[in-house]
Amino acid sequence: MTERVRNKWARIAKGRLPSLKEIEAINFGPDHPYCFAVDLRLSDIFPYFLFMGEAVLRYSTAYPMGDPRREKTLLDTAMAKMDEAALSRAPVDFCDIKELGDGRRVAFRVVLLPASENGTDVTHIFGAARGRNV
Repeated sequence: MTERVRNKWARIAKGRLPSLKEIEAINFGPDHPYCFAVDLRLSDIFPYFLFMGEAVLRYSTAYPMGDPRREKTLLDTAMAKMDEAALSRAPVDFCDIKELGDGRRVAFRVVLLPASENGTDVTHIFGAARGRNV
């Protein structure tokens, strides 16, 4: 799923930073519920989500075991790579396996894609995230 989203982003990017509006115009089909967008200009210590697909919502409330910062959800863990996507001006893939408080293990994968409103500065991150029990 993350590869499909990344490939659709790459088709419109063509070696440049596409705008969020261009990305949102893409038909992601059944992958759309796994997508989200963050406005970096409005983000501080927490990402400012412009939208979050309904399938992504569950990762915003799942807390991994063994994390010293219990307020850090699976989605927060993935969003830690957001700066890398912005600074590199390139897609960033992230995957990990985390154990949740109820003992379930979740394999979690995310792709973070930079977007720009002015063609120069990365102003948004568009992404897709999906997990499965292992």
